[in-house]
Amino acid sequence: MGEFRRSDLTLLRRWALARLLSIRRTPRTAFFTLAFPIILLVLLNSTGSGNRVTVPGGEVDFAQYFTPSIGVYAFAVSCYVAPIFALASARELGTLKRIRGTPLSTWIYVTAWIGATILVGLSATTLMFIVSVAAFGVHIYPHLLPAAIVTAVLGSASLCAVGIAVSTFVQRADTAPAIANLTLFPLLFLSGVFFPLDGAPSWVVTVASIFPIKHIVEAFTACFSPYTQGSGFSAANLAAIAAWGVVGMVVAVRRFRWEPGAQDDSRRPRALRSILQRS
Repeated sequence: MGEFRRSDLTLLRRWALARLLSIRRTPRTAFFTLAFPIILLVLLNSTGSGNRVTVPGGEVDFAQYFTPSIGVYAFAVSCYVAPIFALASARELGTLKRIRGTPLSTWIYVTAWIGATILVGLSATTLMFIVSVAAFGVHIYPHLLPAAIVTAVLGSASLCAVGIAVSTFVQRADTAPAIANLTLFPLLFLSGVFFPLDGAPSWVVTVASIFPIKHIVEAFTACFSPYTQGSGFSAANLAAIAAWGVVGMVVAVRRFRWEPGAQDDSRRPRALRSILQRS
């Protein structure tokens, strides 16, 4: 059994590396998940230099707020948008069907795929902080780093689960970009990613509170605020993020299909399926 587990870990590592290589070798994916968030961050922090942003407890420099908030954008694109694109294309091209026909365990493939996706999102966010600390004087508070790391990992995993769940509703790969962008970008604007919600209408805050991105933004930006007390862990926000991850996971498991149209066929009444098979 020990050798079996080592073999599984070896396969898991190899498939995760293969997924990372696939992302690196796809220029469009690499640009929008790694390069574009940094470009956006530099442009925003440069134009907003000298301005102050109101946060719970007081005011902080523009870059001190927008670096973590755009960091949320970075792992949202990597962990939510990318799975919708990739899974819809892989399903339509028959890649998922071919993988399912191999001796590879399903859990190894799925875990490696999700792990690599989350790693890319977190790497993009880390690069953004490296740039912001050096170029814009963003402060890192060591006692809040554990909370920041937990929030980023949990938020990435939750968005990844929701992204996989949404991908099960995509019937054709060419509709994936529209579905991903239409379900993400309105929430980014409503959730405080591109501007803080201080002073926003109450209905905006209420609607944003339903979805996970607002909770990720609040929990993550608080980890870089000098006014945050204690360890920085936001129990309420983390619970909401985890709840969305669980919902996404349940929907993904129940609806996931390896072939185009496979789920629609499985939902037909049994008698109808038998008639169709005989015909």
